[in-house]
Amino acid sequence: MAVRRGTLIRTTDRARLDAICASGYDWLMLDGEHASVGFTEMAAMLREIGGRAPCYARVRSLDPEHVRHALAHGAYGIIVPNVDTADQAEESVRLVRTSAWPSARVVVQAESAEAVGNIEAIAAVPGIEWILVGPYDLTRSLGIPEQFDAPAFDEAVRTIEGACARAGVPVGIFGMTDDRVAPYIVRGHAWVVVGIDLTA
Repeated sequence: MAVRRGTLIRTTDRARLDAICASGYDWLMLDGEHASVGFTEMAAMLREIGGRAPCYARVRSLDPEHVRHALAHGAYGIIVPNVDTADQAEESVRLVRTSAWPSARVVVQAESAEAVGNIEAIAAVPGIEWILVGPYDLTRSLGIPEQFDAPAFDEAVRTIEGACARAGVPVGIFGMTDDRVAPYIVRGHAWVVVGIDLTA
């Protein structure tokens, strides 16, 4: 499977978005979980991008209002953060499938020690397009904040990779630079998120 390379976006500035859309990314991740991206900003992002790249909206929480708002304004898929259990993964799929846009893609983030412990069951949930590793939250949950080269972090990511491989579900990861995601591409990650347009 070809690697799909994306980046994390928090800006609503048209010139910045034009430049990002012209940069050759395969997809874009719109960050509705962090920073000051609320409903108005998410709608503005999707309007300015205007379908020039597939946009996955990371919602603030597993809430029908957040999911439906992003889909109503043109999101191609939904990324649900902090999915720790199979029940939460099932609810993520259900919320999208019962919306007015049932064909939208569903991605869940594995970013805690609890998620790693439940990853076999999470990966087995039907309807998940792929699973995104959240390295910053995962290292914090493991008690090794931002120690991305620590053996415990590597073991956790390999556990996620193994469960996804057995379930036939692609896996992806975020990194601030190409160098940070490159080893994971070698390990079979089909989706990568490289960098953030705005850090605050």
